[in-house]
Amino acid sequence: MALSLKERQDKILQILRFLQEDGDFDQAKSMFQTAFDEVSVKEITEAERALIASGLPPQEIQNLCTVHAEVFRGAIGEKEELPAFEKPGHPVHTLKQENLVLTSLVNDALLPDLDKFLAGKKEKLAAIRQELADLSQIHKHYTRKEISMFPLMTKYGITAPPQVMWGVDDDIRRWIKEAKDEADKEQPDPDLLAQKIKQAAKEVTEMIFKEEAIMIPLLADVASPLDWQAVKEDESQVGYCLINPPVNWKPAAKEIADFKQNPETIAKWNAQVDLFAQNLGGNEKENYDRQVAVAEGEKANGEKDNQLSSLFVDFAEGRLRVDQLRAMFSVMPFDIAFVDDTDTIRFFGGNCGFYPHSKNDLGMNLFSIHMPKSVSKVKQIVDDLRTGKKDKHEFWFEIRGRFVYIQYIAVRSEGKYLGVLEVLQDATYVRSLKGSKKDL
Repeated sequence: MALSLKERQDKILQILRFLQEDGDFDQAKSMFQTAFDEVSVKEITEAERALIASGLPPQEIQNLCTVHAEVFRGAIGEKEELPAFEKPGHPVHTLKQENLVLTSLVNDALLPDLDKFLAGKKEKLAAIRQELADLSQIHKHYTRKEISMFPLMTKYGITAPPQVMWGVDDDIRRWIKEAKDEADKEQPDPDLLAQKIKQAAKEVTEMIFKEEAIMIPLLADVASPLDWQAVKEDESQVGYCLINPPVNWKPAAKEIADFKQNPETIAKWNAQVDLFAQNLGGNEKENYDRQVAVAEGEKANGEKDNQLSSLFVDFAEGRLRVDQLRAMFSVMPFDIAFVDDTDTIRFFGGNCGFYPHSKNDLGMNLFSIHMPKSVSKVKQIVDDLRTGKKDKHEFWFEIRGRFVYIQYIAVRSEGKYLGVLEVLQDATYVRSLKGSKKDL
């Protein structure tokens, strides 16, 4: 007798809870095979969301994520690929090209060379070091996904997968670094090196499965051609992982005109938003609806933008045309962002480019674009500035060989809190200056 939709969902949730509490993978796999021939991506994702809704922290789901994928591997229903995804230059095509190279790097080079090294061919250590250095470039692959695709999912209410996957991405970065650090030693411990490389390799290939079998099908249900164009425009901020820059791509006018989102699908995913907003203190749905309304208004009145360029903005000291103001923001030697009093991201500017950001973040709740483990710290910063406990938070640290200085400044008008201004400066060059320079 076929299970109803509700019975299927309950059964998947039962299996995931069993994994969480008991951890017996083989029994969980058997439970699944007894109940199902196949499941959909949405069914798995909604079951994970239900676990988060019941109080399980996203970090705990993250710890089980690979096990979930392995339990359901081979049983996830195939979804027909959208024709646009097969076009060179499309962000999905690019992501999959990188995954092909990463898969080959791991399975055809790194793991075979590790086996040869363990068998006594010590000269293979040089190849392993280079292969791990190449694998480290996966940071670009994950960063593009995190700054562009995760906000796109969250915008449409698909909140659980980004929370989980982001944490796993960071774990993979750490495992690769630990493997590379061990390999770079003059005399690495063979057993420890093997353990770390195999862990990193396993997780990299598991994430490829999750991206292509779970993340992309979910996005295919909701993302418009213009959404994908915004993802494409973000790519140059980060670069590419082990492939040459792909050809340019943008959606054809007909593709944009013909696209129709499924209201039922959007509504289904947006049902998650209220819970997500409660957990993070945000107002995702309201912000998204407002963003869509603004975008549609701008599209209907496209000529207004050019007319505004000739207008002046008055300041306490002086006045500037709008086009002058825009040009100034684009060349400032630091990055700035403004988050308003509703914790909505309203603006990015500057020309530092140290941390990439996505147009898909605009109109989103500030807390939704951060990893779950960092949300509490971000909340504390905003609360301190909102309540007047502080007027500024500042941080400085070294990362990737650069010295970074960040300020979070409360913006107020006549004592009323308007939002937070973030100012980031790559101060590496400034710190290196010595003596004086007064001549040309």
